Amino acid sequence: MGRSSRPTYKSCRNEGDDKRVSHAEEFFVESLEEWRKRMGIEKMTLCGHSFGGYMNSVYALKYPQHVEKLVLVSPIGLPEAPPDLEERMRHGYAPSNVDRAKDGEPPADPDKPSMQRVLLFRTAMNLWDRNFTPQWVVRSAGPFSRKLIDWYIGRFSQLTDEQRRGMAAYSHQIAMLPESSASALGDILRPGAFARHPLVGRLGAISVPTSFMYGSHDWVDYTGGVEVIKRIAGRVATHLYRVPNAGHNLHIDNPKDFNRFLVREMKGVQA
Repeated sequence: MGRSSRPTYKSCRNEGDDKRVSHAEEFFVESLEEWRKRMGIEKMTLCGHSFGGYMNSVYALKYPQHVEKLVLVSPIGLPEAPPDLEERMRHGYAPSNVDRAKDGEPPADPDKPSMQRVLLFRTAMNLWDRNFTPQWVVRSAGPFSRKLIDWYIGRFSQLTDEQRRGMAAYSHQIAMLPESSASALGDILRPGAFARHPLVGRLGAISVPTSFMYGSHDWVDYTGGVEVIKRIAGRVATHLYRVPNAGHNLHIDNPKDFNRFLVREMKGVQA
C-alpha cells in the first residue's frame, strides 16, 4: 500500500451485484497476474490477510497453475450472510447478534438500540453501499484526521509507544493519499462485511493446498474456514490455525505465534 501508484478504480455499483463483484475481482486478480508475469514467477505461495485473503482465493481459483499454496489469514467474505442481515442492521442490531427477526419485525433484544444508533447504522450502510471508505472518513476529518488514526492505533496496547507512533504515521499517510482501490470494498462486501458473492461455496472448487489462520477473538468468523475445509479435505492438503491472544490483526496482536504457524506452512513448500 505504501508504494502503490494509486491506480484509478471505477466502481460499477449502479449495474447490479454480479457486475460490481466481477469488475472488482478482475481489477485485483489481473493486476496480480500481470505482476507475476513481469517478475517471471512461474509458481508462488500466496499469503493474504483479510481483503487480501479474499482476492488471493479468487486468483487461485482462476490461475491454479501458478499457485503452490494458499495461506488465508482471517480472510473476509467466506460465509453466507444471514437472510435478514440488512433488516437487522437497519434497526441498529449488529450482524453477529444470534437472535433473528420474525415477520418483518426487529429481533427481540433486552437492550433495544437507541435512535442515535439506528441512525448511525443506516447512515453507515448508505455510505458503504455508495463505496465510501474508512479512508474517506479520515480524509474528511481534516485537521482531526491524525487524531482518528491515533485513536485507532491506540488499541494495539501490545506495541511500544515508538511502534504505535510509526504505525500511526504510516497509516495516516496512506489514508490521506488520493482514493484508489480501497473503494472496491463496497463492491465486494455488503454492509456488515458479508460478501456479495460468498467464497464458502466457490472455494469448494479450489485445487491447491489451502490453510486458514484466525485470531482467537477474531471478528471474522472462523467457521467459514471450517466449512471450506469440510468441502475440500481429502482432495487437497488443508489446515486451520487459531492464533491465541489475537484478534483480526493477528500478525500484530501475536506475531510470535503467527510467525510460528506461517513458518510451519512454508516449510511444507518445496524450494
